[in-house]
Amino acid sequence: LFEPLQGQYLIRAISDRWLHAEHCETIDLRDLVLPEKYPPHTTLLKLCPLPKEALQNEQFQSLYRFTHFNAIQTQVFHTLYHTDVNVLLGAPTGSGKTNCCELAMMRLFRTRPKAKFVYVAPMKALVRERMKDWGVRLVKLLGKKVVELTGDVSDMGAVESADVIVTTPEKWDGVSRSWHSRKYVQNVGLVVID
Repeated sequence: LFEPLQGQYLIRAISDRWLHAEHCETIDLRDLVLPEKYPPHTTLLKLCPLPKEALQNEQFQSLYRFTHFNAIQTQVFHTLYHTDVNVLLGAPTGSGKTNCCELAMMRLFRTRPKAKFVYVAPMKALVRERMKDWGVRLVKLLGKKVVELTGDVSDMGAVESADVIVTTPEKWDGVSRSWHSRKYVQNVGLVVID
């Protein structure tokens, strides 16, 4: 069906085995509303950039060298830092999605300090990149324990005491399947899939 819609359509069913065996049905489509061809996305609002002081926590503010969040981070700030709703964030490479992920992580640290944060990266190279960054910033500035969980590295003792687990999809899939017998999986408060 395409726009503009016809007022009504006729559907005719004819038998190819019996003579004069046919039926015609009229379907009224005047009040039919078709979905949009492309699903709507949230437009980027023209907001004033939010200063990092909006975090209202000096330790969290010390994680960032910049003074203000960018447009995408400003728009999602309230949802990620003040609520527990699920979020699907799609934005171009280099637009600050990792900082958005950190906003949700900081909310978890504020509201449920004993809960674990799991970051699932698509490849080992990205896991190592996150480990290099968070292994310095989160450990030094926040005193959090960050652990890598991949096929190469899997110290389960370290995972049990970790605050942040950086992993690949395959490894997390294997670990989380037995969630009922693994306390550290039950203690997960936030999962971010990159």
